Amino acid sequence: MPVYVLREGTTNNFKIGRTSGTVEGVIKRLRTGNPRPLNKFAVVETDQESACEAFFHRHLRERRVVWGGGWEFFEFEPAEMEAIIAEIQRMFDERSEIRDAVEQLKLETTTDDLLEPTEKDTEIMSRLLLIEKEQELLTLEAEMLKGKLMQRIGKTSGIRGIATWKTKMTRMYYEDLFRNSDPERYQEILEKYYCLDTTAWKAAKPDEYKEVQTTYFSPRISRAFLLQKVS
Repeated sequence: MPVYVLREGTTNNFKIGRTSGTVEGVIKRLRTGNPRPLNKFAVVETDQESACEAFFHRHLRERRVVWGGGWEFFEFEPAEMEAIIAEIQRMFDERSEIRDAVEQLKLETTTDDLLEPTEKDTEIMSRLLLIEKEQELLTLEAEMLKGKLMQRIGKTSGIRGIATWKTKMTRMYYEDLFRNSDPERYQEILEKYYCLDTTAWKAAKPDEYKEVQTTYFSPRISRAFLLQKVS
């Protein structure tokens, strides 16, 4: 599944996404009712398309621009975007190669031998330790900054153009409620399927499964924090 980079005419706006079809098909679909023509700029070939697309979006999010409510456009000079694409393609190619080699080695039986460290081994270890230390510090700092924005937002829904922190309710199936409300039916289904969260019950009686799951629930209230476009 390719990860595509489309350019909006001759502007510096680029759309990044992925598709199970063809890039040409994506362009044709997006052109419908869109006054801004999109052209294929590049395609990243990888078997890790979901991770690749997500990496693009996280890595470039400070340069995101919004068109018509979409969040997949980013503003870069073409040469700058070409360099980014080349680097990401290289990283994911190397990642795939290392991943395949490691997966194969997982099947091997180890010996009692220990290798003598090379200069390269020491460099990799030092770099890894440094990255892990930086990640810990950045994670802590990110939590603090996120908390400051949450404090600022307070009981409102968010800060325009910065972040939202909105209340949402999810329905969680509550088995005890079903058992106490309709014990006979509960016992009947339990004896037939052995448990009340089984794929066998869902496959055999999808309507009944859905009805029970949506009738006997416990509401869970939470707030979802989401960073917006940085102006």
